[in-house]
Amino acid sequence: MTDISVILDNPGFCAEEVKSLIGDLMEGCVEVVLADPGYLRVLNRDYRHIDRATDVLSFDLALREEDRPEGTIYVDGRLFPPIEALLERIFHGYLHLKGYSHSNDKDAAIMNREVDSLVADALGNQVEN
Repeated sequence: MTDISVILDNPGFCAEEVKSLIGDLMEGCVEVVLADPGYLRVLNRDYRHIDRATDVLSFDLALREEDRPEGTIYVDGRLFPPIEALLERIFHGYLHLKGYSHSNDKDAAIMNREVDSLVADALGNQVEN
């Protein structure tokens, strides 16, 4: 189940639009929160000790490795079309919840391919709707 929340004024996309694009592409219990860069900066500073804004943060709430994915993905929701940029960030965060990493070139390439595939599937959902 995927829930979409919006906690900013003038988001680039509405929650219903994002949810319809994602469809059933994300398994588990995942919440996507469209927020502003200031909110992301506070989260980044408080939880990662990096005092700067970022475009996506994932918080894994799974109790065990096999429970993946479960968590919250915070995304800069001020992005305006193209929707691909927002989807890339959402799926990037989702793959972190699934245990993917981009700590080296090989892992980054795998993660980028998976993100691209999920974005293509989501845009295919758009054509079907």
